Amino acid sequence: MKQREYRPIEVFTLSGSLELRLKGGLVERPGEGVAHWLASGLGIFSKQVEKYGVGEFLERFFRFLRETRLQNILLVELDYNPVYKDKTNKTKDDLNDAIITARKHLSDRDQAENKVLVSALGKTRMDPMKDLHLTVEGQYYRKHGFGKPGIEVRVTGIPSVLLPRRKETKIEYKARQAGLARRLNDTRKLARFRKGCEKTFGIVLRDYAAHLEGVFDADTTEKQVSSWGSIP
Repeated sequence: MKQREYRPIEVFTLSGSLELRLKGGLVERPGEGVAHWLASGLGIFSKQVEKYGVGEFLERFFRFLRETRLQNILLVELDYNPVYKDKTNKTKDDLNDAIITARKHLSDRDQAENKVLVSALGKTRMDPMKDLHLTVEGQYYRKHGFGKPGIEVRVTGIPSVLLPRRKETKIEYKARQAGLARRLNDTRKLARFRKGCEKTFGIVLRDYAAHLEGVFDADTTEKQVSSWGSIP
């Protein structure tokens, strides 16, 4: 009798974001004319200047990355210029290398940067069926539109069990996915699996929010979880 073949579970993502509005900033408005009236009444033409310079923001954000074990750095970008990039021959954790490179770049520059982008990878350490591989992207504008958050952190999670393991061959990965599909072969089991991953993702967002609020002087923090996504 031919053994039944189960279709592998489609790799999916969870995505969410954290927005921090910071204390201690200044508001710049035009001093006269119609622009002054619009800025004062409606916020149009107003600019918000956060209290953290780019250097101080980086030091604090690097502290957040260390506390949350996000030490595999993909990119550090200042004013759209890549300062540190992911390396093919690097060790797993390269946060210290990224910190040293960013500090050197800032010390060599005369002009003040405004925009910062930092991307990093991480992984939860929970039940294997609820574990997630994480991509975290933090963005900061020293000067930005009035009323907008100074810091935005976007988080994407992929169930670790659906991804190839380190040193796992294609045959081994395919066999493991077939076994997983066999164990989750009905709608209720698959729904429980997804729910477990979603619960882990919610824990991650709450943990990141708590660490960010401990590192930055935040006025408010807003969390948002987007809908599920699939990987083509």
